[in-house]
Amino acid sequence: MAKVLLVGYIREFQEAEKNVLHAAGYQVTTALTLEAAHQAISQETFDVAILGYSVPSQQRNQLATSVKQANPAAKIILIYFASTQNTELADALVPTTATAQEVLRAVDHLLSNPDQSKTG
Repeated sequence: MAKVLLVGYIREFQEAEKNVLHAAGYQVTTALTLEAAHQAISQETFDVAILGYSVPSQQRNQLATSVKQANPAAKIILIYFASTQNTELADALVPTTATAQEVLRAVDHLLSNPDQSKTG
């Protein structure tokens, strides 16, 4: 079972994605703060990190780097609002208009096609 880290500062967005990912068989850890995300990364190795648009770009890059340091094969999905700036560490970009099912499809795609990136 793949481990997914779901980071975002808006609980409502996290809950829908968490429920869909969990129902699909993924082990999901959520973090609503930067500190909680860093703590989760220090305690577990994740296969995928989904970083919400509510996380500022500097923090997203910092978290993506930490996830990749712990597991170089980890995939990063960035959810973006209006701009795709500072997304060079992403393996996939997902717009904020995406449903939880679409986020699940991005996770499934990245884990089944590990050499592909920048889907979205």
